Amino acid sequence: MRPVIVVDATHLKSKYKGVMFVANAFDCNRNIYPLTFGIGDLETDASWHWFFTKLHEDIGECPNLVIIFYRNVSIKNVWNKVFPTAQHGICFYHMKGNMKCTYKLKRHDQILMHFKQAAKSYSIAELDCHFQKIKKKEHVAQYLEQARLHKWSRAYMDGRCYNVMTTNIVESINSVLRFARMLPVVYLIGEIINLLVKWFTKHRELTMNCTTTLCPNFGVKKLRNRLEDAARINVIKLNNVQFNVLDGDMDGLVDLTNNNCSCRKFQLEQLPCKHVVAVCRFLKLNVYSKASRYYTRDTWLDAYSNSIYPVQPHTIWVIPEDVQSRVVLPPMAKVMPGRRKKLRIPSQGEGTITRKCSRCGSMGHNKTTCKNNIPLRNVS
Repeated sequence: MRPVIVVDATHLKSKYKGVMFVANAFDCNRNIYPLTFGIGDLETDASWHWFFTKLHEDIGECPNLVIIFYRNVSIKNVWNKVFPTAQHGICFYHMKGNMKCTYKLKRHDQILMHFKQAAKSYSIAELDCHFQKIKKKEHVAQYLEQARLHKWSRAYMDGRCYNVMTTNIVESINSVLRFARMLPVVYLIGEIINLLVKWFTKHRELTMNCTTTLCPNFGVKKLRNRLEDAARINVIKLNNVQFNVLDGDMDGLVDLTNNNCSCRKFQLEQLPCKHVVAVCRFLKLNVYSKASRYYTRDTWLDAYSNSIYPVQPHTIWVIPEDVQSRVVLPPMAKVMPGRRKKLRIPSQGEGTITRKCSRCGSMGHNKTTCKNNIPLRNVS
């Protein structure tokens, strides 16, 4: 799969508390693919170093690796000691929330819109265009420059982050396990294993039923949209390998020898952009052959080729003597009086979203969960 890993930690809600560390990736079909789970007492340098060491044992040396996380001090101190050749990317969603809170920006502020466009820009020229508008608020631009552009922007990033620029997939895992995190550690691990068994079985069946060359939800779907756009694009042949593609916006110069395009989307995604798709139509080439192996059905099938087995009952376990002789004490945690918190604490700058039903017009729900009666209207 694409060598981009998202790491984060979340707090446990059991009696003795603790922290669960998570490392996730995306499979070829853009489904969440958990890599490693770990449980520690606190988010310290030692615990993060232990977790990254275990992650390194799992995946080995991975070339062109990019690790996405927010600016946690302990992670910053240890990740490059375990993965010295990896690149670091900052979650731009957390940065946007931090900007909203620190500089009192509203949800639909133009500065936030330009920041989002700048972070997702493929070309440096497009990023600079949005960043010039951000510079109208000098303190915001200074904050983004101090965070370093190559950490949060796709155009300047040293590594290749593909389409992964946030830690949302870790937040999704935390949400799925929100009730399991209230359980003791042994039962929490059992719930994680049961979840992985279900996911691997489901996705393995999807891969077996897939008949396309590329994965359906990401590769095929994206290329179909780009095939529709390419039908309205003019291609001018410069020589046998170079083509100028006129799309009426930001024209692209495609070089088939080096497999690149001036819009840089082809290089950064490893999936043909609309300019490359237009050239393939012009030359009557198979556009799917230009996609990276990361998006193919065979790679998707390899990701779920191994099975995950549930934990057997304790009565049939074979436990070595050296493990049986160990005395494992509970963490030295101070149990505070009162009811323990179960609701998630919002991140900095994260506001609540009030939904409005498009069916009845009331606030607090949407049309899929609406149970209100709709008054009949007389039509004259």
